[in-house]
Amino acid sequence: MDRKIATFVKAARGAAADAQPTKAVRRILSEALMEPDPIASAIAEQDEDHIMLFEDDSVSIWTSRFHPTEVIPPHEHKMDVHIAVFRGGEKNILYRRENGVAKHVSSKVVKSGEIFSMGANGIHAVTADGSEPSLAIHVYLGPLMQVERFLFDWDTGEEVEYTMENFENMTRPVSAFSDL
Repeated sequence: MDRKIATFVKAARGAAADAQPTKAVRRILSEALMEPDPIASAIAEQDEDHIMLFEDDSVSIWTSRFHPTEVIPPHEHKMDVHIAVFRGGEKNILYRRENGVAKHVSSKVVKSGEIFSMGANGIHAVTADGSEPSLAIHVYLGPLMQVERFLFDWDTGEEVEYTMENFENMTRPVSAFSDL
């Protein structure tokens, strides 16, 4: 693991254990964004688009690279997440659960140097905003890979089992959407 990212992971683990984890995590994300290039470069050099850097019962820390040509499917986390964009822009297509299905409500572009937080009930689909990939760190306040969560059908909004196969099959090209 890159030294700058390893230092960030150590700080994020401490922040997640703080008495006020949201405030502490957002603070360390803000500090990391003051010098974004080392972390952005480390994420850009990774072979995979999404890499779990660390997970325990209190925190999951991931690097994420989203491409402007595809949109990952609507999904939930069932825990708070704090997202810092180090390069590019991340477009979050936000949904709300109504009568058991996900309904699109808005979109939020998180630009380089910005932080976006989403609560435990949040549902979103994600793509890069602009012509370049977005590079970000996502800090989840819980064990993301240990909880049962769902994807949501693009057309009906109904729950779909969260598996990597379903995730990959539900990823769509940006060109499939007229309103993105």
